[in-house]
Amino acid sequence: MYLPKFVAVLALGFVPFAAHASTISPFSGQFSITGSSIADNGSSLTFTPSTIVVGAANTISGSFLNLLTAGESGTITSPINYMTYNTMNPAQIVFGNGAVDFTIASLTEVTSASNTPNFAIFTGTGMLTSTTAGYAATPATLTFSTQGNGDTTFSATVDTISAVPEPSTLAMLGTGLVGIAGIAKRRFLA
Repeated sequence: MYLPKFVAVLALGFVPFAAHASTISPFSGQFSITGSSIADNGSSLTFTPSTIVVGAANTISGSFLNLLTAGESGTITSPINYMTYNTMNPAQIVFGNGAVDFTIASLTEVTSASNTPNFAIFTGTGMLTSTTAGYAATPATLTFSTQGNGDTTFSATVDTISAVPEPSTLAMLGTGLVGIAGIAKRRFLA
C-alpha cells in the first residue's frame, strides 16, 4: 500500500538530476574541404598558403551543420610527410579557432601521382575534437585527393565513424530504481 508512494517519491528525487545533466555527444556526419597550391613531391604534401576552406553547403551534414559554414576558412599543417608520417607530431585541420579540430593519426597514399599523373588519393584516420561545449572526441576518416601535377588544387572529406552507443545514464538509473522497488516490495510483503 505504501510502496507505490515510496517509489514515486524516490523517482521524483532524481528528476532534477536527469533534467540538468549536461549532454556530451559524439560528432556525426561529414564535411568537405577545398584548397589550392599544394605541391606533392612524391613523399610529402606542402600547402602554400596553409589556408583551406569548408566546401559547399550541401557537403556539410550532421553536427557539423552547427559548427561550420560553407566557405569558412581554416588551416592545415604543412608540410605533411606521408611516406614517414609522424604520429608523435600529427598534422591538424582546424576551423573556427578549434570549433572543429581534426588531428590526423595516419595518412596513407592509395593512388600514387606517378601512376596517375593528374590525380593522387590519400586516406587517413584521426580524431575530431572541439572547443565548443557538448562534443565528445570522435574517431573519423579522411579522404584526400590532389588534382594535377606540381602546384595543384585538392579536395578532402572528413567523415565520422559511427560508434556503438553507450547505455544512457537515465536508463541505468531506471534499472536501479526497479531493483530498489523489488527489494522494497519483498521486505513489505515479508
